[in-house]
Amino acid sequence: MVNWNIISNREGNRSSQSVRKSMVSFLTRHYPCSVVDLIEKKYNAYKIYLMSGVCLIFDTDGRHVKTH
Repeated sequence: MVNWNIISNREGNRSSQSVRKSMVSFLTRHYPCSVVDLIEKKYNAYKIYLMSGVCLIFDTDGRHVKTH
């Protein structure tokens, strides 16, 4: 299960309520046992870093764009 408390971005911290449900659904489906290390909100994307070293990029609508 994914549990985020704080999202760091250039403007400061935001609550986890702003994270889109589709991102949580994607992580639950494709990375069910992963631990989220950091979530960054860029001007046009979310970057989610997992403890395993994987970086997931989502657009502002919550659609998965790329995996690093």
